[in-house]
Amino acid sequence: MSRKAKKQPERAEGTAPTLPPRQWLRADYHFHVFHYRMPGTVAIAAVTPFVPSPLTVKMALVAALLQDGNDQEARTLAPYLPQIEVRIVPPSSAFSFKAFLRYRSVPAVESAGGLDESGSYYPSRPHTREYALFSDVLTIFLGLPDTKILGAVRQALWRIRYLGCKDSLVTCLSVQQVSEDDASTVIASAVQPLQENTSGAVILGADFEPSASVSLEDLIPGARNEAHYRHPPPVFVLPGRIFIVGRTRVFILSEGRDSFDLR
Repeated sequence: MSRKAKKQPERAEGTAPTLPPRQWLRADYHFHVFHYRMPGTVAIAAVTPFVPSPLTVKMALVAALLQDGNDQEARTLAPYLPQIEVRIVPPSSAFSFKAFLRYRSVPAVESAGGLDESGSYYPSRPHTREYALFSDVLTIFLGLPDTKILGAVRQALWRIRYLGCKDSLVTCLSVQQVSEDDASTVIASAVQPLQENTSGAVILGADFEPSASVSLEDLIPGARNEAHYRHPPPVFVLPGRIFIVGRTRVFILSEGRDSFDLR
């Protein structure tokens, strides 16, 4: 650039600058298995939406850094999370299935009993979860408001272990810098607001409020401020066809709609 850039005003620590995306990253993920419970749904009856939410992607960045012991980078990244732009390219097809699980808990000494029906001293709680398998990769585009966090986000994208619940296991296949044109080229108007006569998979686009000012401590479970999140989360439909066979659902993305943007 030949023109000298204007100096940005100083900002208070713990607040995010109000800047449009200056750098874009693309990451491709192979899902070994996918499980994500949308906010406000009951775990035992939750339906897998076939894609994670923008909030899930952002929180996974922080979790990946903390799991690697990079708490300072996680602290630097946290204030920028509300303004990171998330664009998701779903798999072209997927299917979901129900799994029957038993949760074990260590009994308190005073209430320890005998063997349960499965032959264990640890009491069990039957539980059903819905998992999904994808036909191909899931691609995520992130628009960063400041190149200061480029290195931390790139590292976090490589290190993400799960997207969704902790048993939603992933392997990162690639991370690369792209232009906004590259990100926009694959983004079609696939997501539609929920309304009558619109069929497809319903998605709650959980995310931060763009104007929220958060710190790393605000992301700790039990210390989160509800005002930092969008309430209620916007409701979208991922257009496509869903076939149900017994307890299995098969989803096929509508032809001509390659991706969607949850914003």
